[in-house]
Amino acid sequence: MTEASIKRTRPAMAGCVVAAVIAVLAGAGVAISLAVQGFFQRPAPPDNELLDKKAGLTQYRLQEAVKDGSLSDKEIEQAAGDDRWSVERGTTIIRIVVAYPHTDAEKVCYRFTLTRPLDHRGDVGQERLNRCPAVVVPS
Repeated sequence: MTEASIKRTRPAMAGCVVAAVIAVLAGAGVAISLAVQGFFQRPAPPDNELLDKKAGLTQYRLQEAVKDGSLSDKEIEQAAGDDRWSVERGTTIIRIVVAYPHTDAEKVCYRFTLTRPLDHRGDVGQERLNRCPAVVVPS
């Protein structure tokens, strides 16, 4: 190949490289657009799944709170978050009821049970109640 023919093919090769880069970027843009669109069009999780996750988070927070051997109202309030709760402290057992919003007018309650003495294991039982008790104080 002569020097003149090499100079003539360089613009063509550069054009091919630029076209390939543009094609890759366009493909990536289309893929991202479809992924974002699919993310916002996914169905909302069922209400029961959300309630179970909230209750699981409360249970975990209570387990962490009792590892020091005590459980204050402030720790219960932090575990329950913005939801309403009540506590019944017995000599051998502590029962905490948390009311989670379910629909506009309805709440679903979970009971968390801790046995005394509280220790580093932080065993907390969880039970979904059929109906909320009358006394659930605001947090």
